[in-house]
This record gives sequence, C-alpha cells and structure tokens, in this order.
Amino acid sequence: MKQQPSLIGSEKDNNLANLSSQGRLNLQETMRHTEATEWIRRYRKKMMEEGKGEAQYWWQQTLADIAKKRGQAAADDLKQRMNTQKDKK
Repeated sequence: MKQQPSLIGSEKDNNLANLSSQGRLNLQETMRHTEATEWIRRYRKKMMEEGKGEAQYWWQQTLADIAKKRGQAAADDLKQRMNTQKDKK
C-alpha cells in the first residue's frame, strides 16, 4: 500500500530517536494510557462473555504474567492507571 507523501513526512521526522526528551516522555505516557484503556476493554469483554468470576481469574493470571515479564512495578502502574481511568467514566 502506497502512503501519501504528506502523511509520512521526512525520514528525520519519523525517527523516534530524534524526539526530544519531553517528546519521548509524552509518547510513553500516551502509550501507557492507551494500554490501560485496551486492558479495560478486554476485561469488560471477558466479563460479558464468561462472567465476572472468570474475568477476574483471567485478569489475575494476566497481571501475574505482566509482572513476570516487565516487573511488579510495571504491573502495579498498569493496575493503577486502569483504576484511575475506570473511575473517570
């Protein structure tokens, strides 16, 4: 699929390594927010399809897997972000 030249910009603009420190922090924050939103969506879908108990069990297993792969601090941060977003809605 051919991209529009106006959408792809220059090679330098597309390189994440060229972002400023603040730009990288903003991007990281956006990614974490998006991830939390996606996990909320998946949890709600699982709850609708399989029930609350099964969804809670699934989530505890998923959170444990995240903690193993990324560390407990990352899992705690994700859980906190999800709770914050859930409370806003």
